[in-house]
Amino acid sequence: MANINLAAEVKTVRRMKAEGIGLYRTEMEFFAAGRLLDEDEQADRYARVLKAMDSQPVYFRLLDLGGDKPSPLFEFPAEENPSLGLRGTRYLLSRPDLLRTQARALARASRHATVHVMYPMVVGVDQFRRARRLFLEATAGLRKGDIRHGPMFEVPAAVFEAPELLAEADFASIGSNDLVQYLFAVDRNNENVAHDYSPDRPVFWRVLGDLVRAAREAGCPLSICGELASEPAYTRRLLALGVRTVSVSPRLIPGVRLAAGATPEQRR
Repeated sequence: MANINLAAEVKTVRRMKAEGIGLYRTEMEFFAAGRLLDEDEQADRYARVLKAMDSQPVYFRLLDLGGDKPSPLFEFPAEENPSLGLRGTRYLLSRPDLLRTQARALARASRHATVHVMYPMVVGVDQFRRARRLFLEATAGLRKGDIRHGPMFEVPAAVFEAPELLAEADFASIGSNDLVQYLFAVDRNNENVAHDYSPDRPVFWRVLGDLVRAAREAGCPLSICGELASEPAYTRRLLALGVRTVSVSPRLIPGVRLAAGATPEQRR
């Protein structure tokens, strides 16, 4: 599948013959517009993507703000360490107004096709439940279609609660970039420690293996996005581990298909 930042990128996704959109970074629509988008504007963008994908799956990541994505568009307190502060789902729970508006927009868009809602930076099952409950409360009474909910595994604490999370989720996604960062306590944007930011460590692959097994036992679909998924050098290793779905930049899809041993027809 493909990663996108903006609804306009869906044309490239179709041209590269992606099998769906595994990561729609919805906050990027706000950044590109330079302002907060209201419910109608969000619903329009989401619906356009769903219709353009013609029933192929689309995974919408809820606004993933804070940490390495600060913005003057949103209210953030002064924090000494933003990466360990208000970000991801934790931030959305502190700003229920943002979550409610986006939830309603996604619910309206779901009239066109199934909507998969990804909860970023989830730290545990209780937080996932709280955020999902807020989403469901915000969309109660709206005419809507099929909506599915799933956590992103990016925080080590969530990995330890994987069986409980997967038992409640409709699907899940591994965000490899942040999972590496938090697993090894290394800032991926800090050149002083960049040498320590690497997935080439046995413990990381042990974590991935544990998640794949837990998802299989729970009967819960699991995908992986992030730089790891887009590196052809890791494709065969992910396949051997049991990963069957990855989401990458659209233009990197042919290389991953080739590494996976796809047929010539599948590579086109």
